[in-house]
Amino acid sequence: MMRSALLFLLFLFFPRAAMALDLPIPRSAPGDKGAYFLMDHQRKGDVATTLHRREGPSGVGFSRSEINCRTMKIRDLGYSEDSPTKMKISLGKWYDLVSGSSKSDLAHFACRVSAR
Repeated sequence: MMRSALLFLLFLFFPRAAMALDLPIPRSAPGDKGAYFLMDHQRKGDVATTLHRREGPSGVGFSRSEINCRTMKIRDLGYSEDSPTKMKISLGKWYDLVSGSSKSDLAHFACRVSAR
């Protein structure tokens, strides 16, 4: 029910989301009680820009990231617990992925999806 209401509001206030992806991101390590979804991605050369959502016991969060698919480094661009439209974008520093982390799973999945 909450997910349906969230998606309705997302589509209402963020029309591009109606055409967005909603692909579950497979997790490589057990333990995280959240579920992750790739909502949007674009790729220019080696760099993929992603929007993903985490749904967990404490609520929903939206993150935007850039991933260098050649070097497998990532940087955070923004985060919001309200909606993607409320996210303030700021270029973070590139950092190495930690194997088994949600960011590592996101990067591997997004680079594989965007390579198609």
